[in-house]
Amino acid sequence: MKTIRKLNAPTPGLAEYLNAVGDNANWNEFRSHNAGAAYRELRDALIQNQHGLCAYCEIEIKERRRQVEHVIPQSSDRTKSLDIANMVACCLGGTRPMRDEDHYRMPVKHNMSCGQTKGNQIDKNFLDPRILPALPSLMRVIDNGLIEADENACQRAGFFPDHVTRTIEILNLNAERLRLAREKRWNGLEEELGQIDDLDMMSDWIRAVLIPDENDQLDPFFTTSRCYFGPLGERVLARQPQPWI
Repeated sequence: MKTIRKLNAPTPGLAEYLNAVGDNANWNEFRSHNAGAAYRELRDALIQNQHGLCAYCEIEIKERRRQVEHVIPQSSDRTKSLDIANMVACCLGGTRPMRDEDHYRMPVKHNMSCGQTKGNQIDKNFLDPRILPALPSLMRVIDNGLIEADENACQRAGFFPDHVTRTIEILNLNAERLRLAREKRWNGLEEELGQIDDLDMMSDWIRAVLIPDENDQLDPFFTTSRCYFGPLGERVLARQPQPWI
């Protein structure tokens, strides 16, 4: 999980709906407003703001596997249901079958993640990705794909490692399908490293992996990549401006 920027103003369709309906506004009605066009506009704006990655697990958000997630659940505070500052874009958390060249996994409870496992939980230790520091990363990925709190980074940034660990648990970020995907990403980077001949190529490669492309999209599993590159990657990410946030 990486830091992301908030959308500080409602999208045009959301603003139009709020102005038209006023105090009677509600999330379910908004989703069908204008035949769903306003919701799709909002969802797509959040996805673009996040460079195409799920706010929690950092998988690529694909067609038919995307949704708007309320960081503070609607069930606990209805006033937050249409607050743009309470919204991020997420994947569907493993609730649909996924197929790639290696495996096919049916959705099962222990393999679900993100908003699907978070649900309506209210936990004071849960970390909103938008409050995470840009540097350092409070989470680290190891070569087998497991993600955990980086205690030293948490100490430097003034965060409690237990809060990071609890956030990982709430989102089930170590679900086997995610662990395997991160391990595959790590191994893929290891293979690519074998093709790098000099320092200039190394620098260009790291930037290509960690900085958004011409379509403003980031590679999936960003935190895995930055952990693989270590201090070399952190130096790239520290350069201003920071388009990856």
